[in-house]
Amino acid sequence: MTKNWKRNLWIVWAAEFLAIMGFSSTAPIYTYFIQYLGVDDALIARWSGAVIAISSISMGVLGPVWGALGDRHGRKVMVMRAMFGGAVIIGLQGLSQNVWQFAVLRLIQGALTGTVTAATALVVSNTPREHLGETLGKLQLAVFLGQAIGPTTGGFVADTLGYRATFWVTSLYLLIAGSMILFLVREHFAPSPEALQGTLFSRMRKDIGAIVAGSLLGLVLSLRFALRVGLNVTAPTIPLIVQDLMPTSTLLGSASGLLSTISGISSAVAAPLVGRWADRGNSRMLLLESALLCAVALFVQAVAPAYALLVLAQFILGLGVGGTIAVLSAYIGRMAPEGRAGTAFGLDAMAVALAGAVGPSVGGWLSDTVSRRAPLWAGGVAMVLAGLAVLRLPKDSPQRAAPAEST
Repeated sequence: MTKNWKRNLWIVWAAEFLAIMGFSSTAPIYTYFIQYLGVDDALIARWSGAVIAISSISMGVLGPVWGALGDRHGRKVMVMRAMFGGAVIIGLQGLSQNVWQFAVLRLIQGALTGTVTAATALVVSNTPREHLGETLGKLQLAVFLGQAIGPTTGGFVADTLGYRATFWVTSLYLLIAGSMILFLVREHFAPSPEALQGTLFSRMRKDIGAIVAGSLLGLVLSLRFALRVGLNVTAPTIPLIVQDLMPTSTLLGSASGLLSTISGISSAVAAPLVGRWADRGNSRMLLLESALLCAVALFVQAVAPAYALLVLAQFILGLGVGGTIAVLSAYIGRMAPEGRAGTAFGLDAMAVALAGAVGPSVGGWLSDTVSRRAPLWAGGVAMVLAGLAVLRLPKDSPQRAAPAEST
């Protein structure tokens, strides 16, 4: 445990804010960029879901691998890999000439990035356990603030300079963020003896078995997956609903970005508060209430007749999302065996990434074949079911699991 954990936290906080602001700058314009690249109108939602999903698939496959490498070689280098790799690939996305090129670059982006997971593992490995809930809530504050500011600035850049410029601005943000980690973060890393035994993949199998077997972590990761599916299923259809409600607007990028900004602001408010409350106990009820709040917000959006009600519902949704992420991250941080934080959060990245693949794909299909609002109803139901599953968790956050025995 480094004595500089607070200093490192705030440096990582600032770098992650920049990185997420960059990623979020491009997210609201994917649908419009795909239109710009010439995709038929009848297939736009489906292509949008596929482009979002393909990055999540590659991220999910490689998430545990990057996590295990972090346990062997340090977490700082993993954050740098995600940020510098993302800077290159997203910059190239701005040069895409057709949707297939864009999709391939999105696939590579997922394989190389994952800044939130890498940064979380770095922070967890340096933070005293009794401060995990509040600390991870603060880190989520950076994520949510980035998600709040990025879409609006990205929409403005897209509306004024063009869609391609948004990708190049994101690349610049990531270059700055990666440089902050490289030059300012101090990591005193010493891998556990077990982490260096055997090949990487044999060690991964043993570590994953030690993390999941006989613990509640499997349930926590399942909840992470279900809650993220409920949220991600709406991603391809929200920009199209905005387009339906504002058919004559010339500022669709800004309008869609504002929705993400509103939810990001409320998530930024909720995450550190709920994380602090979770450190005091009763994490289960906080998670249940947050999940049900998300469901209510999605149901409201499913019947919203005007853009203003979408804005209000997104604010409510952000409160729920901030609560769920803060509590679940604290659960995972406490349950990870000593020296296995990278692998534990790599599994978490897999759960999030799989949800990022399943949710948009299902959402795009529902939007094109059932109705524009069908993904919102489906997301709300998923949130309710996940909320009921939360009742299987213990009332208070569990203690850190014991280290696995050397084999």
